[in-house]
Amino acid sequence: MAVCQRLVQAQHKFKTLSNANNGAELAQVIQLSSLYTDRVLEDIHKEYGSWDVLEMQPTRGVWDEIAVAHFQAAAAYRLRSFVDAYTCQLSSFNAFLRIFRNMTQWSLPVLYTLSRDLCDVAQRADNQLAASSSQGGKLEEATRAINQGFSLCMTDREPLLGKSRKWGTFRMANILFALYVRHKAYNLCDSMIRALKASELPPLEEFPMSDQVTFRYYRGMLAFRNEKYTAAKEDLLFALEHCFRDSYNNKTRILVCLTPIMMAEGRAPHSRLLRRYPPIKAMYGELAKAAKAGNLRRFDELLQEKEQLFVNTGTFIAVERVRKVAIRQLLRKIYVITGQNSRMSFQMLCDGFAAAGITDIDIPEMESVLADLVFCGYIKGYLSHDHGIAVLSKLQPFPPL
Repeated sequence: MAVCQRLVQAQHKFKTLSNANNGAELAQVIQLSSLYTDRVLEDIHKEYGSWDVLEMQPTRGVWDEIAVAHFQAAAAYRLRSFVDAYTCQLSSFNAFLRIFRNMTQWSLPVLYTLSRDLCDVAQRADNQLAASSSQGGKLEEATRAINQGFSLCMTDREPLLGKSRKWGTFRMANILFALYVRHKAYNLCDSMIRALKASELPPLEEFPMSDQVTFRYYRGMLAFRNEKYTAAKEDLLFALEHCFRDSYNNKTRILVCLTPIMMAEGRAPHSRLLRRYPPIKAMYGELAKAAKAGNLRRFDELLQEKEQLFVNTGTFIAVERVRKVAIRQLLRKIYVITGQNSRMSFQMLCDGFAAAGITDIDIPEMESVLADLVFCGYIKGYLSHDHGIAVLSKLQPFPPL
């Protein structure tokens, strides 16, 4: 069996970097798209005319196994044989996990790189399989493998905290969040948050800011989906304020969830924000204008027009809450037009709504709407069912939102 000396040199480099605990450089060279990987593959191809020799190389240890599988994956990737590339990358990843359990913090960059490459090639493999009408499932399999890496970080028992793999917990959690959200496995996201809360980890504030921002975005997004808007607002605001300044796409994703929360509090998005983020303007600009103006008819038209968009982005329920702001503003208009009388009959309010183009609301529904607005603090006062009137507070009947 011919031994490929260029590959032997690469195996030696991997082992040397590992023995020196040089995780940063090792993570660079072990990327599927690294310049080092390109050079090794180019040298092998020049010498042998193909990469078939990679299939015949003996291995004498775990790092040899990792290196051979890595270059096999990289070669298949360049040939656009993504299913084969995935199989080899998974072998490399699993072999690394066998020794990772005995490593310390220095090895975390290698785990991150292998995890990201595994996700990428798994998605490409699934796409390739789908194009040929074959069964996929590679990304789900990759998710289970990456979850093992996450567990090895979270449950590390290294007594010296500075050397602990626990410092990789939130980075790996964020990789898993992205995968779970892609699968719409939100129950697994919730389970992971509970596991993180119960584990003995350093405070989140001590982790790198990038890990904090990404984690709090996902936690806020999940709270948003669960209609826990106060908690969602806190996390999403933190993510927005600490996100890298030029991360346009990330900030747009944050604002998709955060904007309707703020609108429901009566805080319309600023014109400068809408100019900077056209997707947010397209989603919420006209709605915010209609709500602020109390143009309930226009608001309902926009809500119906954009319903599918809001359903697809998971924001429909949150946007529906903004309707209360539009109703409050319309009621305030009626209150001012009728002379700011603190005693307003339900029938008079129905007539006011009809004049504004809302003709399908009757007295029982109006009473229900008013009760909800009082309960939510949008208006101050009380209702008299027997007399059919709303008695508004003489001091700030429409408190600032």
